[in-house]
Amino acid sequence: MQFSEDEILFIKLCKGLVQICDRINRGEPAYLVEDSQPFPQPLYEAFQGLSLKWILRDEEMRHPAILCMVEGARESVEAVEPDFSEFVDYPEDPLIGNMTRPSEECEAWASRYALNLEREQNQSYIPRLMAEIERLSLPHSTYTLFRRFIAENPFPSDLIIALFRSNNPDIDPVLDLLMQAYRDAPPQSESMPLCKTCGGYLDCAARDIEGCCEPLEGRVDRAPIEDTVICLIRPSLIELRLARTLEKMGLQVELWPELDKADLKVTLPTGDIWAIDAKDWGSATMLARELNQDTIPNIGQSQSFFVIPDYRWTNLAYQAAFKSRYKGNLPVFSESELIKRVKGVLK
Repeated sequence: MQFSEDEILFIKLCKGLVQICDRINRGEPAYLVEDSQPFPQPLYEAFQGLSLKWILRDEEMRHPAILCMVEGARESVEAVEPDFSEFVDYPEDPLIGNMTRPSEECEAWASRYALNLEREQNQSYIPRLMAEIERLSLPHSTYTLFRRFIAENPFPSDLIIALFRSNNPDIDPVLDLLMQAYRDAPPQSESMPLCKTCGGYLDCAARDIEGCCEPLEGRVDRAPIEDTVICLIRPSLIELRLARTLEKMGLQVELWPELDKADLKVTLPTGDIWAIDAKDWGSATMLARELNQDTIPNIGQSQSFFVIPDYRWTNLAYQAAFKSRYKGNLPVFSESELIKRVKGVLK
């Protein structure tokens, strides 16, 4: 997806806000006062870009300091910068609450930092994994094994990792990248427990995700980094759910075929292939903007679809915001609509 200059600034703002919340949730200070760089780097970059924008446009600073900009984010998107209002469903809502909980829209835009901006700089471990698989001539199934393991194991013990390596020797050449998906487990307490499904903190932006936000029981030594939670584990929940449902219907399903050209490659009894991209995003506005530029590459399919979780699609405000902005050519279905379509073919 191609981003405008303002969108890039908004992505950096949201990423910096998510990092501040993560610091606090880990029991660390939000601002490292004695450090040469007290704030997260993306927040610096957002503030620098916005400062130039404000001076050129308004001939004055809208927010004289980063702290003032963060306070604006606690009030509303509009309070930070009115031009950012077009990027979200609810510009009057805050981007963070109580300094510990980024909104769904904040996390949705923050995810673009790792998936797009860092990808361009080859900093995210996922594109480096793809490059290593190609360089080492590893089977493409290595990517699927890698991604599925992380999605299904947010808190893997050393034993679980050892068993995974033993059963899947192709993983060994990229094991270091697998370990980059995790970090030492943050503090866990009754006031700020971790979610056993996604690895993030409870009552966070994932609180509405189906099957998410169930408290972790017991202690763990390893947990996913924030980018793994936002960019890999949570988006995988609908993908794995769809795969299980379609397999129970007797269909052949391949997850993330050809190094993630699609989320699911579904082979029907007729031999026809459907390519499916599942999208569980907190911001309908951002989703529509992305899908307007998106397509599903050729993996031999006869039809391609985008699929949105039922719990999102039954939110009429979300659905209306998406439909008013989506101008793409590919059909967009809810999970239920896709399953109904499959049942029609299987009759």
